Amino acid sequence: MEATAAAGPASRVLLRLAAAGPRTRTDLADHLGLSAPTLSRAVRPLIEDGLLLEDEPSAPTAAEAGRPAKRLRLAPRAAALLGIKLTAKDLYAQVIDPLGSPLVEVSEPLAARDPDGVVEQIAGLSRRIERSTGMALSGIGLSLGASVVDGATIAVAPFLGWRDEPIGERLREATGLDAIVANDVRAFTHAEAWFGLGHGVDPFALLTIGAGIGCGLVIGGRTIAGAHGAAGSIGHLPLREEGPACEMGHVGCARALAAAPGIAHQASEVLGRHVSPEEIVGPAGLTELARDPQLAGVLEAASDAAGRIVGSIVALVDPELVVVSGESVGLVEAHRQVFDAAVERSRHWSAPPPRILTRSFSFGEWARGAAALAIEPWTRAVEAGLRGSSA
Repeated sequence: MEATAAAGPASRVLLRLAAAGPRTRTDLADHLGLSAPTLSRAVRPLIEDGLLLEDEPSAPTAAEAGRPAKRLRLAPRAAALLGIKLTAKDLYAQVIDPLGSPLVEVSEPLAARDPDGVVEQIAGLSRRIERSTGMALSGIGLSLGASVVDGATIAVAPFLGWRDEPIGERLREATGLDAIVANDVRAFTHAEAWFGLGHGVDPFALLTIGAGIGCGLVIGGRTIAGAHGAAGSIGHLPLREEGPACEMGHVGCARALAAAPGIAHQASEVLGRHVSPEEIVGPAGLTELARDPQLAGVLEAASDAAGRIVGSIVALVDPELVVVSGESVGLVEAHRQVFDAAVERSRHWSAPPPRILTRSFSFGEWARGAAALAIEPWTRAVEAGLRGSSA
């Protein structure tokens, strides 16, 4: 992952070390396009402030020549970044350092669903974490199923009923911390690119299957948001001309075929009893449903739909890697042959077959993704502080 061009040298150094681990000054200067004097000026105050450490020289690697060189690295707990993932009922939180190491993880039910109530709950949680751990939080990232504009405003969050909510500004006012807001799938993608299976992979794609269907993309070192913050909103992508309809009346769309509400609706019709979406998400629910032979067609159709989506992503973006995750990732794992066949039918015949991995799901990991969003704003705040102190 790369810093934006507008970031200053200190910010870019911090981001590079967060993304790539310890590096020599020569490596940093070459990668960031900085002269040796400029790099030294950027690094010196970061070391003095305890944000960076310079290790003793070690033997050069095969790619390096000459004398052993010292390596710069981020200090342990150089920052503590709070990530929040919201669902319709619960709040999941994780505090990480800039290297992605988890420091604190908690979850609790949402006390209220209105923006003011949610902001108040997050602010209270941040204060409790600081009191109980002695850590000073350096920033907040918030993720939820929503279209987000400019990293701050919720354009629409259907499951909470929010529209045009400046939630980022409210969080900053309530906590005194820099806050950034993003779609939850995009935040998860961001963390996978920083710390997970997508680290060092570009282009990289992530598909999530569960209560909804979402896609995240990393291209050119950046997580793609789109012109209106809606990139990857593929839930209503048409996959079949016939079949079940989603709650908005779209026939044969991804959400109708493969999201938990769509599978639950189909299962209810087949079994002649009500099946809730909660019975679908998670491995236990899928395992129970898979025991019923009447539902084999429904579950295979859902896996086929996921494969069609991935095949379309592969044809459009040509990623090095596609990761499939989410509450219902077990659906793909249980019907992998159906999924793989659908990918093959959808991708271009002349392209090399894509590398596709499945990833276990936890909401804590999604909260980690929200925390990862706060890394770059933290580096910019550090840079601004250095400029202010030297003015």
